[in-house]
Amino acid sequence: MSGRGQPPKIEPARYEELLELLAAGLSMPAAAARMRVARGTLYNLANREPAMGDAMQRARAAAKRARQARHEPSESCYVNNACRRPECTAAATEARVRRRSTVAGPTVYELLAVITEPLADTA
Repeated sequence: MSGRGQPPKIEPARYEELLELLAAGLSMPAAAARMRVARGTLYNLANREPAMGDAMQRARAAAKRARQARHEPSESCYVNNACRRPECTAAATEARVRRRSTVAGPTVYELLAVITEPLADTA
């Protein structure tokens, strides 16, 4: 390094902390907030030091594998992760049915069906 410019915002002593946060499943912005730096700082670090960038990618990949291993079927997984496992599809379908069945009150067509008097012509 030529010594020009600002000193790094994250000292090499804190690299292990960063990798632990990413491996624990925190996103880059969340890890940056936890370390009290701008998220761009993390991306700059990954670009400036390729070995650290590779380590960061491995940590994030490990977190993703761990998340997938403890997969919990849900509508959220179906929608947000585009998960099409049968259990997530069933959970999403069940959630939609529950939401639709809790709609209170009759529909406009049901209201029109019970009108016994003809509507007055106002013309």
